Amino acid sequence: MSSIHPLPVPAKLSKLGRGLAAAQVLKETVTLLFLGVPLVREEPIILVSALPGLVLYLLHWQMWRGRVRWRYAAAVWAFTLLDELWGWVLFQELDDPTRGQVRLLHWSYFVGLGLIALALGEIGWRFRRKRGKRLRKSA
Repeated sequence: MSSIHPLPVPAKLSKLGRGLAAAQVLKETVTLLFLGVPLVREEPIILVSALPGLVLYLLHWQMWRGRVRWRYAAAVWAFTLLDELWGWVLFQELDDPTRGQVRLLHWSYFVGLGLIALALGEIGWRFRRKRGKRLRKSA
């Protein structure tokens, strides 16, 4: 007699993971409106360097909906970290940024890094916990 076992369900993002993605979307929206748009008006070529960030913005929207797997989310957050660092480097190249631009950049940068660290930490914690359960179950 054969027993039927259901296929394992791939791990999806947790509520916390979805909340962090939503917070990242909100942070990026504020940054785009108050920092990105004025900079693009001054130097339209900046738009080209913002394209990866715009793609990540859309991917965070998808993560917010919660229909992605944790590996996908980990990859998006890793690329988000690279994008944050790239944005910081590009901003250093601006000529005479205003005090408001510098303040907004620092706020955006540190909030972004905090969200990324929390998201990657949460994904790693969940992965280790599930792995530990599997190892204990198989032993």
